[in-house]
Amino acid sequence: MSCLLELSNLTVTRGGRTLLSGLGCSINAGDVVVVLGPNGAGKSSLLLALAGLIPADGSIELLGRPLSTYDRKELSRSIAWQGELPPTEFGLTVRQRLELAAGEAGGEIETSAAAMDVVSLLQRPLGELSSGERQRTELAALILRDAPVWLLDEPTSHLDLKHQIHCIHIMKEQRAKGRAIVTVLHDLQQAMAIADHLILIDGRGGAEYGEAKQLFTGKRLSHLFDATVIKQGSVLVPDYGEK
Repeated sequence: MSCLLELSNLTVTRGGRTLLSGLGCSINAGDVVVVLGPNGAGKSSLLLALAGLIPADGSIELLGRPLSTYDRKELSRSIAWQGELPPTEFGLTVRQRLELAAGEAGGEIETSAAAMDVVSLLQRPLGELSSGERQRTELAALILRDAPVWLLDEPTSHLDLKHQIHCIHIMKEQRAKGRAIVTVLHDLQQAMAIADHLILIDGRGGAEYGEAKQLFTGKRLSHLFDATVIKQGSVLVPDYGEK
């Protein structure tokens, strides 16, 4: 498989604090990399660095070229980034939001709307939607952009159980089409369902990359989150214990 993102000795620093350092990995077409770690560890900052939205030390290559050599238009064609919900004060409807996302790519709005179950919302203003409906709208907008790399920051947040499952299925479908996906998740079962590889960010400046089957252990995740993670059947879950 072709390498879409190549990271070498990547270090991300914000506010004078080193969030992660020495990260190196190759992210290939058809690969889903899940980023795990405690709150404030630097997961979102890693995605911002990969999107070229904040500076980072070390090397990031996109499609064989240094990320720093891309202009914003080139980056937008190669990387689709989903983060916090955007503001709604511009009065856009769901359809208008999707039209903006389609842009020159010319994606089919109805198809993407159907994929994320927002067809019935197309005429609704974004400001009238629930957080879950807005999240589904942003994911539909993402689908419209035919970028080879997706960077997703908690794509299942705000979603009910049905749409969380649907979101994981969408990622699997996109992986099968050769998309490379780097996504932050907090739900361990979701991560186990989708991850080919993991990036573990420990909140102390450390970052580790490897195959999911090697890194998904109760001991390793318990240390990462400073909380007990146990195996139940074939899945890892937090140990909530007794009251």
